[in-house]
Amino acid sequence: MAKHLARIHGTEEDKVNCPFYFKIGACRHADRCSRLHHRPAFSPTILIKHIYRHPVREAELRAAVMEEDGGDSSNNRGDYKVEVDKEKALEDFLVFFE
Repeated sequence: MAKHLARIHGTEEDKVNCPFYFKIGACRHADRCSRLHHRPAFSPTILIKHIYRHPVREAELRAAVMEEDGGDSSNNRGDYKVEVDKEKALEDFLVFFE
């Protein structure tokens, strides 16, 4: 029995421990995951959520705020065009990941 449990630990066959969290330290289901997430006591990796703000997502958020404020719409349905300066976005990305 112990050999079987050791063999399946951290794999898709393991119905108790989350294989995604075991492999990469993150799970898309987060705290709603039905499997266990064993968090290590220490790690050489630092996870800082939301430190990089993606320019396309930022533009979508600005458009949503404009829509809530009743700004001018770009068409009859009230949708807004998301405009992103691709050169600036690339520059910001490269500076962030230097």
